[in-house]
Amino acid sequence: MKLFEDKERFDLKSAKHLDNTYDFYDRSAIQCISKVRDILNDWYEKYPSDEKQGIKSRFKTSFSSAFYELFLHELFTRQGFQLQAHPTIHGTEKKPDFLVKGHNVEFYLEAKEATDKTDADKSFQRRLSNLYDQINKTNSPNFFFKLDELKLKSKEQPSGKKVILFLEKELLKHNPDKFSNQLRENGFDSLSKIVFEDQDLKLIVSLIPKSSNLREKEGVRPIGVYPFDSFTGGSEVSIKSAIEKKATRYGELDKPYIVAINSTSEKFTDEYDTMNVLFGSLQVTFSTNPNNRDERLTRALDGIFLDSKGAKFTRVSGVLVTNIHPGNLHNSKHWLVKHPFGKRDLDFDIFSLSKIVVEKNNIKQINGQTIQDVLGIPENWMDA
Repeated sequence: MKLFEDKERFDLKSAKHLDNTYDFYDRSAIQCISKVRDILNDWYEKYPSDEKQGIKSRFKTSFSSAFYELFLHELFTRQGFQLQAHPTIHGTEKKPDFLVKGHNVEFYLEAKEATDKTDADKSFQRRLSNLYDQINKTNSPNFFFKLDELKLKSKEQPSGKKVILFLEKELLKHNPDKFSNQLRENGFDSLSKIVFEDQDLKLIVSLIPKSSNLREKEGVRPIGVYPFDSFTGGSEVSIKSAIEKKATRYGELDKPYIVAINSTSEKFTDEYDTMNVLFGSLQVTFSTNPNNRDERLTRALDGIFLDSKGAKFTRVSGVLVTNIHPGNLHNSKHWLVKHPFGKRDLDFDIFSLSKIVVEKNNIKQINGQTIQDVLGIPENWMDA
């Protein structure tokens, strides 16, 4: 059994917004997608035989979470461990994702996605993605669309057919050659706009003339520029929530326990977010003495490991935070952090990955391998 069966593939089209990820990967003949399939099939071959059907089914319905479990299995296997999927734990019917054995130790490993999206957010995104796919069906031989504003005014799905008919009717009124000259002289401010509005949707579209070699060409999607999203803050809230949900899920454990979080939030995930979540928010402290303010950067008592009441979630021995997906295997960052107050100690020297530990009350970075190093992913692996 393979995750993606061998067959001839001819589809060179990009994915639609509402495409099922597994289905797109399974049908696409695009070279970089073929490279991803090859790697995932290689990882899948090493996955426990009695669990292969289950994780393959999950790939078809929940691609990103299934991918993360397969990734973790490969990541720790390549560091010299053997992984048993869904081991039984005494005293509970719940089962962690893996029991990891090797280097004379055993520990549990649990995977969790941190998405920053509520059910309402996901519902909104589905309606938005559906609308994008509908707009991309518009027959626009001479113009790309710059979506200046797109506002969903109700909880109903806007009528894609209605929008397409309106856009195609309005496009007939515009000459691409005329606007090409205006664009060269005055930039985007000179672009002609189409405004659509009904009870469910307000849409403002600027028309960008296509180059002559793209006009009338089939298979070119009209949306060229999407609306810009802006965010305040990073992905701290979603990472913290994900760790909290998993930290005590299995009660008192008989072995060390690592919680692995894949932050797939649209907000940026970096070391600043991760360290704030685990060790407490970075803050400036200073003395009230006007002659010696003694300004220093310190951490607030609001972290996963420690708060104002003392050590927290001590059943957890360590946390792994990643932002991994099939397209960034060659440059993805990770933060493997040992809990300084964990009840069940785990020697982090057994891991070849870079890690972060606390020594003599100081947070210390221990250099090691990257995810790319461990997985053996070439820098140009999608082009090879």
